[in-house]
Amino acid sequence: MCNTTNIKSVAACNQSHHTEKDNMMEVGVARIDITPNTPVRLSGFGAREKLETDRILHNLSAKALAFGADAENPSLFITVDLLGIQWRITEQLVRKLGASTGVKPEQIVVSASHTHGGPEIGNLINHLQCRGDYPTDYHFSDSLLALDQLIHLAEFNEQVLEKLEKVALAALEDRKPALVAWGQGTASFAENRRTEGGPVDRSMPLLRVTDADGTLRAVLVNYACHGIALGPEVNEIHGDWMGEAQLAIEKRYPGAIALIAIGCAGDAHPIQQGKIAYLRAYAKEIADNTDKLLKTDLQPLHTAPIGRMKWTRLPFQKVASVRELIDMTRDSTIQGYYARLALYRVQRGEMLPTALDYPIQTWTFDDKMMMINMGGEVVVDYAIKLKNAFGADRVWINAYSNDVSCYIPSKRILREGGYEADASMYWYNMPSPFSEEVEDIIVNTVYELVPSGFK
Repeated sequence: MCNTTNIKSVAACNQSHHTEKDNMMEVGVARIDITPNTPVRLSGFGAREKLETDRILHNLSAKALAFGADAENPSLFITVDLLGIQWRITEQLVRKLGASTGVKPEQIVVSASHTHGGPEIGNLINHLQCRGDYPTDYHFSDSLLALDQLIHLAEFNEQVLEKLEKVALAALEDRKPALVAWGQGTASFAENRRTEGGPVDRSMPLLRVTDADGTLRAVLVNYACHGIALGPEVNEIHGDWMGEAQLAIEKRYPGAIALIAIGCAGDAHPIQQGKIAYLRAYAKEIADNTDKLLKTDLQPLHTAPIGRMKWTRLPFQKVASVRELIDMTRDSTIQGYYARLALYRVQRGEMLPTALDYPIQTWTFDDKMMMINMGGEVVVDYAIKLKNAFGADRVWINAYSNDVSCYIPSKRILREGGYEADASMYWYNMPSPFSEEVEDIIVNTVYELVPSGFK
């Protein structure tokens, strides 16, 4: 074992256990600024003021890691400082990169940080004209966004697509031999927001990329906690605790790039919220724990990941009839507002969906570590179940990946009800809560994707 606390010494010690050829993997790293260049509406809180902002607390970034030489079916892991990512954008990115580089769809992950301080990304959750104070005067306006606001949002989202392609290509161009290793620590600031003392995933997996001499090039960190250390009263562009943590790590390791992904945080939030001091404390905890892990004897990963991906369908409980939608429109809640918009769609000849198309992806690094990349706001029950099934010491789960369409509740949460099971679906433009069978569908699909070495 390597007991030194110096990163370069640890890398050299790890390297002594294997030949140089065994240790090295082609890895590229890149970043690009995605901060809006016009005033823009921010996302994440219905209670936030309805004004555009050009005030910036954090610049927003997209960052990319490219793994593997051209002959090894290269992979791209991209993080983006946004509430989520639409499949509309991911699909175009995958198609463009496939045409220009040959990288396959299953080898591309786009992981959103879930900051509630970034621009709106286009789901209904962000365009709602929520008005009044909750719950006494809570209602919704049928008015459209002002034209200049709509144009600013559309321009921003198109720029995100262009910049994601640029950062991916830059990472592929940057590839050179590197030492890659991973390990897991913990962080303590997440709590279950539904139930006091309820389950949370406190694991903090970390992937380290260094040059042969041990110089840190990049570090990818994951933690399962909502990006709401700052609340709706802050109408400034920011990356929340995830953005602050990236800055803190990069300040400690000049020249390195820090990437943050989010685990199964659908029902987890920070223990204290609403102050810059809390945000900085959480970022410091992530940075401190990153320091500790970087200086330990992490598990080397010798080959680029092998990706597998499948789309499955998650059925809704019940799609309302037109007459039911008419009755629902009289309700001033989010469900009533959804019903009014759904009626517009039906009267224009559209069919309301009966199921959600849902992406699940696995990346396996030999038999040493498996990433499970899941779309949507996944609740903690999935982390518990999948880590119990395949080994918590070998599994890394990234939620908010590739398509953040809505919350992904478990069977338990669907039976309990509440925001993650019920009301959130209408904020996300979905016709109803999910059927209880979705948990089994998702878990069974993961099993189909997992190679025999992990079963």
